[in-house]
Amino acid sequence: MATSPEYVDWIVDQLSDFAAVTTKRLFGGRAVLKDNLNFGLIFEDELYLKADAVNRDKFEQAGGEQFTYQKADNTIFVSFWTVPEGIIEDKEELAAWANDAFDAALRAKKPKSKRNKNTKLSAD
Repeated sequence: MATSPEYVDWIVDQLSDFAAVTTKRLFGGRAVLKDNLNFGLIFEDELYLKADAVNRDKFEQAGGEQFTYQKADNTIFVSFWTVPEGIIEDKEELAAWANDAFDAALRAKKPKSKRNKNTKLSAD
């Protein structure tokens, strides 16, 4: 099953109380971004939000499922979890969950290297 454009549009609208989010193609689905930072995924008409050690329990307790995919003979677990149906339908509640997911994405963001590209390393 593919990700339908109608579902993507609906999710973008549902997230409008949170922020003006954008989406971009990602391996047969869509990445959901705020300020060019990926905090959500849409695959097969299912919304997944970023989780980490701080907010993962919230997803688990709500019955969320972790996003997985197959690579060769291995199941790969990714730090995105499904959002409960009742949450998706409530814009205000979804905005709170999206904010937590965005915070998780910020925590996971790697800081840019401070090393200048023109700096040569010395061979001591």
